[in-house]
Amino acid sequence: MFGFWRKRTYEDPKLGRFEHAGRMWHPSGLSSGLGVSLEGGVERPEQKAIEVARELMQSPGQWIGAAKDYVCANPHALKFMDGSGELICDGFTVYQSGQFAVEFSLTDWPDAMITVPFKDGAPCEVQLGD
Repeated sequence: MFGFWRKRTYEDPKLGRFEHAGRMWHPSGLSSGLGVSLEGGVERPEQKAIEVARELMQSPGQWIGAAKDYVCANPHALKFMDGSGELICDGFTVYQSGQFAVEFSLTDWPDAMITVPFKDGAPCEVQLGD
């Protein structure tokens, strides 16, 4: 009867434990310091998102490096970041379509949000926010 109020969780043997909020499943604890949020339904993350997340987390450095290079080649992003420190990778967001984004903040501006969506395995845009 009171299950409606309990927090929904999902456990993946490779990715760890997630908690549901809205359309997303967020990691409930980061052992490695790098998290991945997954799009999904109320019961569990989308299977495609789980599969892509597992692949990303096998070699996250390659994706983070590509996203960082893409940000550093964007003049609007460079202006946004000017004087606010270095990029810090906060993790990944994987959508039900299987597309994903790399998320960054800045060392001297922790609530800055720099998102680099990937399409077909390549960075395609820089989204900036505060």
